[in-house]
Order: sequence, then C-alpha cells, then structure tokens
Amino acid sequence: MTSSFIGTIAKQASVPIKTIRYYEDVGLLPKPARTVTRYRLYSPEVVDRLQFIKKAQSLGLRLDDIKEILDLADRGRCPCGHVQRVLQARRQELRRKIEDLRLVERRIAKAVQTGCPRNFKPRGKALCPTIDRQRIAMRSR
Repeated sequence: MTSSFIGTIAKQASVPIKTIRYYEDVGLLPKPARTVTRYRLYSPEVVDRLQFIKKAQSLGLRLDDIKEILDLADRGRCPCGHVQRVLQARRQELRRKIEDLRLVERRIAKAVQTGCPRNFKPRGKALCPTIDRQRIAMRSR
C-alpha cells in the first residue's frame, strides 16, 4: 500500500486540492499522515472515498448527509437504510422546489404577457407596474 501526495490524489479523483483540504476540515476525509516536512500523505482508499462523495453529491445529497453515511460505514454499520431515508426526503424536497419553480414560471409568464403601460413614469410607490401587480403569496409548509 503506497501513500500519495495530495496532488496525485486530486488528479486520480478529479477534484481540486482545495476540495480535499476542505473535506478534511469538515470531517469527510480522515486526517492524513504527514511527512517529516509536513506534506500530507494519503492512502489509496482516499480516492475511493472522494469518488463516493462525488457520486453522492450527484444524487443531490448535501455534505452533512454524506458525512452521516460515511460515519455509519466507518463504524462498520450498513448505511443503506439510512441512505434510502435521506434520498426519499431529498426527493420530496426537490418535488416541492419544482412545484415552487413552476409557480414562479407561471407568474413570470403572466407578468410578461401583461407587460407595462406605454409611457409609464415611476412615481411614489409605483416603480414598475409589472412587478407592482404581483400578489405576495405566502406558502406554508
């Protein structure tokens, strides 16, 4: 098992060196061994871990979610049930966001269609009729 410097690991995992340092700081990667001159030395498994993090991010998982998954695995526990719950929650959250975006898109389409009166001049509170016509809708969750 050969250790590698941070630049080599970054290239192998296709991530910036800065990302690797950040992941160490937030606990996603274990603190590496250091040379006498304080250079970081990483085990080859770190590349696998970085690639796992990238794959989890591609599913929309946040770093705190990924940290929980990695912590479970590091303790020898199967994280699959936890992953399924987190993914289901993330899916629901995305569905709500998509719904919200569709509502905004409809509002924009209507505002564009309605347009602005010719020769409008801003005065007082009336800055722009296109925006002023909008109702403020509060959505409870």
